[in-house]
Amino acid sequence: MTILVRAELRVRPGRREEFVRAAAALAVAAGEEAGTLRYEWYGCADLHEFVVIEEYTGTDAAVAHNQHCAVLLQGIAELADMTAVHLHGEVGPDLEKWAAERSFAHVHRPLRLVP
Repeated sequence: MTILVRAELRVRPGRREEFVRAAAALAVAAGEEAGTLRYEWYGCADLHEFVVIEEYTGTDAAVAHNQHCAVLLQGIAELADMTAVHLHGEVGPDLEKWAAERSFAHVHRPLRLVP
């Protein structure tokens, strides 16, 4: 089952252009990962708010992305604050732990509607 992530970020004042460059580099790096199916950035009317939609082949691919892009992700964290993140799917213990340590993170597990 794939893992879908929707993260919302608010860029710090005066850092927007730097953030856009860092987000572009992160998108390129994520695109090189075999387990990354989707990695798309979105902006809105508030020029300091951004959303990234990520989709991975599974938990291992999501964790591998975080490891592979650790330096780039740290750069993003220096430029913006993550205000919300929603993880959808069977996220596994590593992502479950990561989410539990952050008040803005939410895990959404699939419903088993058919017995």
